Amino acid sequence: MNRQMETQIHPTAIIESGASLGPGVVIGPYAIIGSQAQIGAGCRIQAHAQVINNVQLGEDCLVGRGAVLGDDPQSISFDPSTPSSLRIGARNQFREHVTVHRGAKEGSATVIGSDNYFMVGCHVGHDAVIGNRNIIANACLLGGHVVVGDRAFLGGGAGFHQFTRIGDLAMVQGNAIVNRDVPPYVIAGAQSQLFGLNTIGLRRAGISAERRDDIKRAFHLVFRGDLNLSQALTSAEERDWSEEARRLLDFLRAPSHQGICRVRSRGSE
Repeated sequence: MNRQMETQIHPTAIIESGASLGPGVVIGPYAIIGSQAQIGAGCRIQAHAQVINNVQLGEDCLVGRGAVLGDDPQSISFDPSTPSSLRIGARNQFREHVTVHRGAKEGSATVIGSDNYFMVGCHVGHDAVIGNRNIIANACLLGGHVVVGDRAFLGGGAGFHQFTRIGDLAMVQGNAIVNRDVPPYVIAGAQSQLFGLNTIGLRRAGISAERRDDIKRAFHLVFRGDLNLSQALTSAEERDWSEEARRLLDFLRAPSHQGICRVRSRGSE
């Protein structure tokens, strides 16, 4: 993005008094920027998009046509006067008609990291926490308080129940119904079922063959063996693991109240 260019505001756009625009920002036709919005340098706000309420938008983000960032949570009991926010990092792309809501309680925030790609019609509910470099495909729906790690891929039309967690480098198939936690490095789909490890994603992420094998051993111990989850995690304490495998085991040791997705079958991944 050329930061030397002047800020460009279409004459039909509405920029409320108090809004902050960084250098090189481009505001398209009929866009609305609220009085509390802070738009980082080089951002592009396309036609009919809205950035409203207390939104902090990092540098070089795209807010696509008709997208709405920072609107009120979808909660019947929510008081619109509640001071809460939406905090967004740099270089995110929010394509057409994406909606991301602000926090639901006083002082709370929905938080999105950097370099994420939100395809057409995605929704991110209040108080969600999204990491970095995730791809969230068309019409994917994330309920309130959902947590997504880094470099996950969430398939089109998948729905995620509030408070669920999705680990790093997880892949969730399109149209999945997810109401349990999805561990790191796995492929999940259908109704909260695990199909195995995301081996291609691990390889593309640059994780060495040795460390991939260690992840596989941890996965088999927990999900393919004869022990229940608690027993398997206790057994895992008896050996050393790579950083990535430990991350998987630590995720499983601290589930949300939704619980952990389970393996669909004992077939190989």
